[in-house]
Amino acid sequence: MREYAIETEELTKAFGDVRAVDGLNLQVPVGSIFGLLGPNGAGKTTTIKMLLGLVAPTSGSARVLGFDVRTQSEEIRRRVGYLSETSGMYGYMSVGELLSFTRRLYPRWDKAVEDKYIDLFRLPRTRRVSALSRGMRTQLGLILALAPCPELIVLDEPTNGLDPVGVRHFLQVILDEVSGSGQTVLMSSHMLYQVERVADRVGLLVRGKLLLSKPMDQLKLGQKKIQAAFQVDPPDKILKMPGIERVDHDGRRYVIHVSDNVDEIVAKLREIPHFAVEVVDLNLEDIFMEYAGNGSEPS
Repeated sequence: MREYAIETEELTKAFGDVRAVDGLNLQVPVGSIFGLLGPNGAGKTTTIKMLLGLVAPTSGSARVLGFDVRTQSEEIRRRVGYLSETSGMYGYMSVGELLSFTRRLYPRWDKAVEDKYIDLFRLPRTRRVSALSRGMRTQLGLILALAPCPELIVLDEPTNGLDPVGVRHFLQVILDEVSGSGQTVLMSSHMLYQVERVADRVGLLVRGKLLLSKPMDQLKLGQKKIQAAFQVDPPDKILKMPGIERVDHDGRRYVIHVSDNVDEIVAKLREIPHFAVEVVDLNLEDIFMEYAGNGSEPS
């Protein structure tokens, strides 16, 4: 049985002199909900298009569900449910006609899933797709991605156009449908709080490079900020301990950015005469800014 639904090695896409994706080494475990994070222009959509065989890599390799993206893209697309940021649909069809047309293309189509989410999203089957709001088209696109019962669901900036209630429903659908099913989800987004609610693993893509890829729990457990006020200058060797990414200070007031080895670092800091040593938990947005905001890479 495969360990990874997606596996890339030095995957690169260049447009002229610009590397939209630069030496990507990504592993997405089977059955995971993987959040691919990054600011607009980070290379997320280009990565997804290469994985689906819609854009040819400049160099490197990738396998999706065991198939090579260069030579077996049709096999990949048969097994993947894909919701793009600008999902193309036949606007002249009604919602019901589009569902009926698509249903015939997939032998594993689950009519119960279709009916369940048509009701939840209150999508009118008789309305033309072109007359739907952007948020309703997104909801319809999600049904089209889920109902074929794909092994892998790929969602590219999927919540654009949804109001807060729509976002909540959308994310809950992902959790409900994937939980216990063995399906894998790759969800790209720059909306960090949304990914934080559903993903069990995250990768951070900035300027085409993957800066980190970790389980969500491990990332949040290891990534901390330590605020300290010392009575004396701390020894350099302590401030260079493994796990310390960056140190900012003003006089003897220090902010120490840590990605691992938190307990040992805190214990060593507390051996130094101090007024205070405090560990601050970080949410996903804080962690994102630690890397993307400062343009740094983990050691």
